[in-house]
Amino acid sequence: MKKIADALFVGVILMILTAGLARTVFSPKDVNTYENRYANKIAPLTAKGWLDGSFQDSVDKALSDQVQLSEVYKRTYYNTASRFLWTAAAPILPQLQDRYVNAAGTLLFNGNLVYPPRPLSQDMDGETAAERLDGMADNFNQYFAAHPEIDFCVYYIERDIDLDFEAGQGMRAREYFLNQLELPPDRVGYLPVDSFEEFQSLFLQTDHHWNCRGSYRGYTQALELLLPGEPPLEPLGEPVEVGTMYGSRSLGLTSNFSEPFYAYRFDFPEMTAQRNGVPAAGYGKQAAFLAGQGDERLTYGAFYGPDDGEAVLSTNRPERENLLILGESYDNAVIQLLASHFNNTYAVDLRYYQPYLGEDFRFSDYVEQRGITKVLLIGCMSYFCTDGGALEG
Repeated sequence: MKKIADALFVGVILMILTAGLARTVFSPKDVNTYENRYANKIAPLTAKGWLDGSFQDSVDKALSDQVQLSEVYKRTYYNTASRFLWTAAAPILPQLQDRYVNAAGTLLFNGNLVYPPRPLSQDMDGETAAERLDGMADNFNQYFAAHPEIDFCVYYIERDIDLDFEAGQGMRAREYFLNQLELPPDRVGYLPVDSFEEFQSLFLQTDHHWNCRGSYRGYTQALELLLPGEPPLEPLGEPVEVGTMYGSRSLGLTSNFSEPFYAYRFDFPEMTAQRNGVPAAGYGKQAAFLAGQGDERLTYGAFYGPDDGEAVLSTNRPERENLLILGESYDNAVIQLLASHFNNTYAVDLRYYQPYLGEDFRFSDYVEQRGITKVLLIGCMSYFCTDGGALEG
């Protein structure tokens, strides 16, 4: 009897592994929803990739993402192990107020999950952060000059990496970057974070994104850049508790943090939507979650909308202008709000445009073909320091 049970157990494990291998090779998923990122896939087999080991590495990473129930395994393991760690650390943390604490790879400040400050001199793959920002400013300025018919606006989001909470001083990346942009002052804006208390009030505790208060402030400031004097949508009352979320900061062996997720209700105008070139029921699931009908794990991306290559929201009001938003995941929370003021709103994440749309992004062709008159470039320091934010590479 025991041999039969053992054989059945081994058989089930082999079936799961075989199914995982088949899925990895023939039908890999695109997104790791637990870690809110692209799921790893097997790289094309080339002689160079085989010899330098990158192909084998891609197989290993792909299997860790694609095998059935892999996300459940990770979540269960990390949550169980981290409970023991944080129970042991709880008596010590109150003694370390106003200090950064590195707990086995997780950075804390006053018990909050944070990322370390990023000075302009920090090395980023052979370039300093300042040099990266120089390159992005040059890239943007080329397109500002080449398209005088377009009304460009830039919005910079300060966050934990922009301020040294322990020293109480800023990294000055925002000033350094924005001062290089060749735009009128009334077309450049930013979300300032001047203290740890202000950071707490504007950002989620377990995730690197802004909370509903921070994103609403960002929306009103970005709207003033785009349409000066235009009244913003007003929230329908105070923020509503939607549920409990484990954000991107809280994923891992040493991070077992959760928090209540709050959101505003809005009376949005009627809109149609497309995602990555395909008609969609909408962008994000704000209404469903607020009605208690969210059908997936509550995350920032599930609520506001994911990092698509392209999302298009249309209010079918041709008397209004067409807007292009070029940004990162921070803009997910404001896309629908800003779209309420325009005819067609195109939200493009240049990091994912080619993988999802199957073609390179060509700025000049894109704005001309869609009759775009306003462009909002929005992101934080990390985004403006990466190649993914550069227009046409």
